[in-house]
Amino acid sequence: MQEKRRVLMIIPNLDFGGAQNSFSRLSCILEPHFDLCLVVFNKSNLAPIVLGGTLNDLGVSGSGFIPVKAFRFIQRIIRLRKIKRKFKPDVSISFLEGADYINILSAIGERVFLYIHGSKLFDKNIKGFVGLIRKRILIPILYSKANKILVVNIAIATELKSHFRLAQQSFLTMPNFYDFEEISRLASFRLSESAEVFFKKNKVICISGRLAPEKGIEKFIQILPTVLKNQPGLKVVIVGDGPQKDKIKSTIESLGISYGNSVVDLNQQTESTVFFLGYQQNPYTYMSRSSVLALPSFNEGMPNTVVEALGLGVPVVAADCPYGPREILAPDNQLGKRSVQKTEWCEFGVLVPEWSTPLVNEAWKEALTELVSSAEKWEHYSLQSKKRAAEFAVEKNISRWINLING
Repeated sequence: MQEKRRVLMIIPNLDFGGAQNSFSRLSCILEPHFDLCLVVFNKSNLAPIVLGGTLNDLGVSGSGFIPVKAFRFIQRIIRLRKIKRKFKPDVSISFLEGADYINILSAIGERVFLYIHGSKLFDKNIKGFVGLIRKRILIPILYSKANKILVVNIAIATELKSHFRLAQQSFLTMPNFYDFEEISRLASFRLSESAEVFFKKNKVICISGRLAPEKGIEKFIQILPTVLKNQPGLKVVIVGDGPQKDKIKSTIESLGISYGNSVVDLNQQTESTVFFLGYQQNPYTYMSRSSVLALPSFNEGMPNTVVEALGLGVPVVAADCPYGPREILAPDNQLGKRSVQKTEWCEFGVLVPEWSTPLVNEAWKEALTELVSSAEKWEHYSLQSKKRAAEFAVEKNISRWINLING
């Protein structure tokens, strides 16, 4: 019997996030086929996610103080190299930029793959002097040392080639994949009787994901009064948690909109307009019962929540941000101009202009109002959603990963 190839996967943390979810899913599908070793910088804020393989902790936390940051960077390289020498991986795959650097610098002869899930150019967290070093030096020089750069969509590869001097690098598009049978099974779990009544009685917009600045949720809340003028009974459920939660609540309060703080409030306080449901291990019970999924992000990579909603037949309205929504909802025009001036009714969902575009508030109002008020339009996009989601099913993508690692 042929010995299984050894695969090492590295990520800075296993907090709540899209890259972390992708890390989890990939580890689970690779485990039956390979000898799998997982590495995280440290186990703080470990989310309750399922993992395949054995998880190793480098035990090195982060720091905002540059000399300490540099010391811990070297520590991570040394400790990861030690793990690699013991495990002897055939392939090492890193998720997120910090892991990419130490993956490359700790290489012992294995094939090094970097798996990029988002834009570097539009990432507002890459800023200041350190951000300049990352963009001008670290990314161009270190990423060029990888055997292959894997990207979730073509636009990210184009950006890296054009803006980071990586035109000669080997790229491969490897979109995220999803177990839609499992997602549907989880979505079928019943809520409390009063919560079920809430979703049956109301038109509900669902926002699902981390409550962080780049997700644009606060911006969405600011245009909510405009939407409510057309749909006064509309409800919004926000599934997720994150650092911007308090700021979003303050914005809601300043607009005079009432909100509930938990699933309990959803059950009892239906007079509220916005409901914060917090982190949910199974968000699909709420997503599947909603009328529309909204993605108001400033930038994305491949937004998991969009594809999951499509798989559940929930129509999607998304900001036409870099990158991801257009690639998913308008694949025949995925490199088209993003800064449209009006609502764009695409083949598989609805795109509204980026937040900096004039008339963006009107575009959101139009898209949401039409989808929740037109049964014909809603049914069309519900059917189209499932059709598009099938392209990202795990069954269609697992062989690509196996062939890539064995190749």
